[in-house]
Amino acid sequence: MTTEKHKVTSKQMVLLTFLAQTGVSMLTLPTVIARAIGHDGWITIILAGILSVILGALIVHLLNRYRDKSIYEINTLLYGKIIGYFLNIILIIYLLLAAANSVRAFSVFLEITIMPRTPIYVIAPFVMLPSIYMVGCGLKYVVRFKYVSCVSYMISFLYLLLLLKDYRISFLMPIGEAGMLEILKSVKKGFFAFLGLELVAFLYPEVTDKQNLMKWHVFAIILSTLFSLLIVVTATSLFGANFLKVQTLPLFNMARVYKAPVFERLDLYLITVWFVVMGCSMRAYMIAAYYSLGKVFKIKDNKSMVLLFFLLLILLSRIPKDFNQVFLFREIISQIGIGVYIFLVLCLCISYFKTKGVKKND
Repeated sequence: MTTEKHKVTSKQMVLLTFLAQTGVSMLTLPTVIARAIGHDGWITIILAGILSVILGALIVHLLNRYRDKSIYEINTLLYGKIIGYFLNIILIIYLLLAAANSVRAFSVFLEITIMPRTPIYVIAPFVMLPSIYMVGCGLKYVVRFKYVSCVSYMISFLYLLLLLKDYRISFLMPIGEAGMLEILKSVKKGFFAFLGLELVAFLYPEVTDKQNLMKWHVFAIILSTLFSLLIVVTATSLFGANFLKVQTLPLFNMARVYKAPVFERLDLYLITVWFVVMGCSMRAYMIAAYYSLGKVFKIKDNKSMVLLFFLLLILLSRIPKDFNQVFLFREIISQIGIGVYIFLVLCLCISYFKTKGVKKND
């Protein structure tokens, strides 16, 4: 399935990784962290970010040991055709479930904020229409559209600056009150913000300048860490850890804090801006899943397969039955994602003992 329409640069992969990590997870991250560790959540984000940088570097190092191979080919080399094929199917199921959950989370967000009377089975296909076109066009075009999201992030950042005067630093005190042991235990929760750094393992063959991938992939994770840190610190400083624990969508509540002198309901504008980000984030897993299906099962890339793929996603997105199940399902996907990280590091370790396919100069 490797064609020109999928070719991207390592700099373009920065956007894919950054959006996959920050698009959907920011909706609930402050609440998840507050429930886990209280007002020390910002420390958890920093530690999770550092660990994510290390994991991201190890994953790229694994890929660089092989020549133009994704994790699917590497699995076959490391574990044999039968076991490798079985592992590849598990990875594809993970990508499909992650993509479907992103669709449902986006649909629920639309339902809660601006379309409360529209049935979810109408919203889901509606939000997927742009994705159907772009995924069919290829990875290159999916990534190019993500540049539009830069405007959304810039507007969001400027809005967060407007909230500085409303910060209550006392809500962040005392620093480290939970204790280092509890903070370390909560790092796993912090990983919920960093799902997406593994996508490079599936799309690696399409990166044109692989020699630059390491530094740009690490940069993407650092950028995600800083943005996640800003969101958690802002939410905690505005609402306090105790209030955050009972909120459902703290990012939406943050959009209601600032009272603009001219614009009425500024929160609606900010929510609309974030729709673009969520759509791009959702699309990152979609393109990875679609590309992987073609890669592993040798499926012909055509319009019929694109439509069948999206019908499958709509069906899978119906697994969570209500709002609470959507985010419970996301937590399960996050746990599986952490398992994928561990698996990729295990593959790196095994590659030093079973060197078939490893570049001779590595």
